[in-house]
Amino acid sequence: MDDAELFEPITRGDAEALNRLIERHYDFIKRYCYWKTGQAEWAEDLTQETFYRFCRSLSSYKDKGKCRAYLYTIARRLCADAFRERPPEPIEQVPEAKLGSASSAEDEAGAHLQSKELLEVLQELPSELQEAIILRYSYGFRYREIAAITSVPLYKARIRVERGLAAMKKRMREEDLNEKETERAHNHAGASPCSDV
Repeated sequence: MDDAELFEPITRGDAEALNRLIERHYDFIKRYCYWKTGQAEWAEDLTQETFYRFCRSLSSYKDKGKCRAYLYTIARRLCADAFRERPPEPIEQVPEAKLGSASSAEDEAGAHLQSKELLEVLQELPSELQEAIILRYSYGFRYREIAAITSVPLYKARIRVERGLAAMKKRMREEDLNEKETERAHNHAGASPCSDV
């Protein structure tokens, strides 16, 4: 049963249908909140508040088939409000990547979203580019959904993903070059002075 089909019993007060909907999306929202905050306990609080606000708004919620995007919108606003009180902490890992439909041009940066090096590169990006990359590759949102979640036009959501990927690829190439130069210098320094004779 998809989200839209669950809404009819939910609006009639079916607690089991509501629990199924919450269970379906809870971990995704919690991972998003963790990515935004860097703290498991804080992420848990924000996740619970997200679902509380979602339940309070059910009577006015119209687009029943886009539940996950709506939940992310609530979570995003809650995280933004929370950051006014205290800044987020650095994250230790990116939420699991789900790259099933990424194009080959996007795969290079997206395919290794779990690696420590890539996480470091991701954290160097401006926050709006980080968020676009995470929503696209960790959660599999389409550009239209990213635009709705982040409250920007469709073209801007696409541009943020493209700029984020380009910046990450550039930085990764720079790091590869630096590693190769360091390795060459190390190999050259370790060579015997007579080896060229």
